[in-house]
Amino acid sequence: MLNNFKFYLESIKITPISWLVGVSGVLMVRFFLESLSSQTPSGFFASDASTLLHYYLFFMASFLVLLIIFQKLIPSWKNVAPQFIAMSSAIIFVAPIVDWVVGRGQKITMTYLFESPKEMLHSLFTFFGPNIYTGITIGMRIEVALAVLGFGFFVYFVKKSIKWAIFSALIIYFLAFIFVSLPGILNLFFGYATSGNYFNQPLFFIQNSIENSATILNNLHSSLQYSSTIRLFEIAFNFLMGKILFLILISATFVWFRSNFKEKLGAIIKNSRPERVTHYLLMIFLGLFAAYTIFPNVSFNWNDWLSVFILCFSFYFSWMFAVCTNDIVDEDIDAISDPARPLVANSLNKEDMKQASYIFLVATIISGFLAGYTALFFVLAFTALYYVYSVPPTRYKIIPFFSSFVIGLCCLTAVLAGFFLLSPLKYVAIFPTKLALAVVIIFFFASHVRDMKDIEGDKKAGIKTVPIVFGDIWGPKVVGIFTSISFLLVPIFSGIYILFIAAIPTALASWYYINKKPYNEKPVVKTYFFFVLASLLLLFS
Repeated sequence: MLNNFKFYLESIKITPISWLVGVSGVLMVRFFLESLSSQTPSGFFASDASTLLHYYLFFMASFLVLLIIFQKLIPSWKNVAPQFIAMSSAIIFVAPIVDWVVGRGQKITMTYLFESPKEMLHSLFTFFGPNIYTGITIGMRIEVALAVLGFGFFVYFVKKSIKWAIFSALIIYFLAFIFVSLPGILNLFFGYATSGNYFNQPLFFIQNSIENSATILNNLHSSLQYSSTIRLFEIAFNFLMGKILFLILISATFVWFRSNFKEKLGAIIKNSRPERVTHYLLMIFLGLFAAYTIFPNVSFNWNDWLSVFILCFSFYFSWMFAVCTNDIVDEDIDAISDPARPLVANSLNKEDMKQASYIFLVATIISGFLAGYTALFFVLAFTALYYVYSVPPTRYKIIPFFSSFVIGLCCLTAVLAGFFLLSPLKYVAIFPTKLALAVVIIFFFASHVRDMKDIEGDKKAGIKTVPIVFGDIWGPKVVGIFTSISFLLVPIFSGIYILFIAAIPTALASWYYINKKPYNEKPVVKTYFFFVLASLLLLFS
């Protein structure tokens, strides 16, 4: 019977995106049922974006971790683990249905366990404690019990070992307990790390983390009014937990892909252009620093730094979406200019790149939303700019000078995202106009260097970049001049003339390396990061 079931699972053709869509459908049904059975503290339907995303990330992170555990415990079923988890996910309908039937009008509310370390230990050994109407409800307990027993019996029938069955059942129980006890675990870790002692009341710790957060206003749209303090806290809590669960989800996703597609994952990471990723992360921190100079009294707690990490991840995922879409379009050019690219080297195919691009786009939107409304706006602008830059029918990268202006705007979106993440005021006029002009103009000049390595491929494709327009002799000279100007403009725009100490030698070195034959991009990139490091030393020494 098990062999027939396994054969059926093998017959289900699945991709990461089809799995994601299928499981997402199951989750939406769960959310609908839970909105009927479990009342929120404010009494509203759990239908707002922050609540749905919070719930979505909770279950998706749980499923990914469960997927990894399943493959480790039952390696003979490794290839059908995604199909098995997808089909078994319907078990999450049990909790809201049971609560709906048992409740019969009574207030039954599913929540996390907000418990101290001692209370968590008690709940662990008493199957979530005595209260079955609030917290881990009767429906949730039945759901967990069915999952634990069902998985234990399944492992027993596959491995024919009672020890493995018991061990597997306990693993599933511990997994469920950890996820529902996350507030207490956060209290245990961050409460100790920030104050030197353990908080005995996790709910107060979470409230304190939210109330003292400098970035929580990013998650509460300034144009909206909230009906109560409880409702406002609900939304803030959704974002806080969403960030934690998102980090768990991307960690589990990385582990799963590394376990199942190690070579392909390695090819994608190798293709990420880490120097450009670092550049955009520097732009985010430039924005944070600019905001701090205007609002020096703003202080960050652990929740705020969590927002910074999520914002950095959002721009990283957006960049990776841009890389995937660009490489699909530029395959013929890369065959000449950069044969190490994964599509050209056959380490990935176009379908792999498309699947990766969809995943990165979803991750971009989710992490952007978690970072805040303004952050999401700038991340979407960054994503759109790179898309119209790379992909037909717009493909602005083929238009000399205008393409570099688009890159300048991309840099500006990252700076703006960092600035408004910290700034308590979200008005456009707060951002220094001079800084906006400086970012766009400086990187308008600097970005022309990106075309140097693709000259031969661009020639064959008929793309008129600056080095091609000005010819083999003058092209590198013009790019070298533009790049040198970009460094010299930094002390001019900033008014910090001591930076000329770093700008002048960097400008000369850039011109030299750009015009050196044969052209090598690595020394040019190193001069850029040398300038950043030297400037920081001059500013803060």
